[in-house]
Amino acid sequence: MEVETGSRTIRFILNGEGYSISSNPVSRTSDVLREELGLTGTKVGCDAGDCGACTILIDGEQRFACLTAAGQLEGHDVQTVEGLAKDGALSPLQQAFHRYGAAQCGICTPGM
Repeated sequence: MEVETGSRTIRFILNGEGYSISSNPVSRTSDVLREELGLTGTKVGCDAGDCGACTILIDGEQRFACLTAAGQLEGHDVQTVEGLAKDGALSPLQQAFHRYGAAQCGICTPGM
């Protein structure tokens, strides 16, 4: 079995904006988001998809960024917790968290 180790161009929509990045397609999406794109709202708690701290949406479907290879983003619409707020305003979900004090720790809340 051959494992791909080189970088290639990956094109996708991230929080409503088109992105074209050069990255190893087998890198974890959580690493790409945090380390290459500076989007630190996606947390990594367990590295196994159990805790949900790394939850993102891909084409509106919940995915765990720690279990998703960066190459799987190709051609898809990706939304992170940073993309929930539009023009600095909280989304309805974020407003409800604030209103009812539903926040957890800084690791868990972004994935909720």
